[in-house]
Amino acid sequence: MDYIFQLPLPARPKPIAREINIFAGHRYRIASPEGMSGKLADLELGLQSGLLGSYRLSTAATNLAAVNQSDQPLRAFVWDADLLSPQRRQALQADPYQPRSTENNKLTLIDSSLDTPEVRLIRDQATLTIAPRFELEWRTAAHASQLGIVQLVESSRTLVLADGESITLLDTEAAEAPVLYLNDAADSSPVKPVCTFQAKARQQRFQFSSPVTQSIPGEVDGKAIVSLSVLEKYTMYFMQNADPDDPGHYIWAPVHLPIVLGWSIRVQQRYDGFWDIFRKKLIMPTPSTEAPALPRWQSNSLRCRPRVEI
Repeated sequence: MDYIFQLPLPARPKPIAREINIFAGHRYRIASPEGMSGKLADLELGLQSGLLGSYRLSTAATNLAAVNQSDQPLRAFVWDADLLSPQRRQALQADPYQPRSTENNKLTLIDSSLDTPEVRLIRDQATLTIAPRFELEWRTAAHASQLGIVQLVESSRTLVLADGESITLLDTEAAEAPVLYLNDAADSSPVKPVCTFQAKARQQRFQFSSPVTQSIPGEVDGKAIVSLSVLEKYTMYFMQNADPDDPGHYIWAPVHLPIVLGWSIRVQQRYDGFWDIFRKKLIMPTPSTEAPALPRWQSNSLRCRPRVEI
């Protein structure tokens, strides 16, 4: 007689439950505000916990506000999901229109560099030019988003005349903090697009450059110019926004560590009359954990220029 024995089936692994992500830059309802309202009412405590009531950007200043306690239900913007405690994460509820995904958008800095500073003739005027360059990979796995950049600067630019007089072109020291870098009076956008708006589940690799320039006049009030000195430190923030045209539901939020770079440069005329760089010290672009994670400013570089045109 044949006996058939049924062998035990191997145990199936339990499915791993993947948590639906909370996304930086999105606005959420707070379902269980008990025990949270006191900290949310304080702007700095709210920032430390990853939440904000509002974050409005203009070329003049940033305007931050704590969560409005009179709103029912309470709502808050997440500016950094990594700062959320488990209690706060559980209390946040998404609206039906918001993405539900276990993935995150991700910006990868593949490489960064500084082009060699040089003096070029631009529209028949000698111009100092420095260009930071970035090679980036932008992946929007969770939701469509616009990638942009905010540039803050601490700067001193000075001309020295033949009689020894110094003329300030730009000085941010009076602001007592980094200011928003603007190179054109017609520029009205604090966040500059880095690429076109990217749809969900897309990925691209590209290069981005952000040139900095300073023109060198031939003379001032009939006096010859001997040299130009530039001392600057920049902090660059790559930011994302799911819909920049809908500030009621989305804000700009950092998508990468701040990147710090800078230079100290002196430009002088050579014996043949051409301008050349006689001294330079460069700080290569480097991600920083010491710079403030969220960009804030109360002035811009155009306001730190002298009122008298050179």
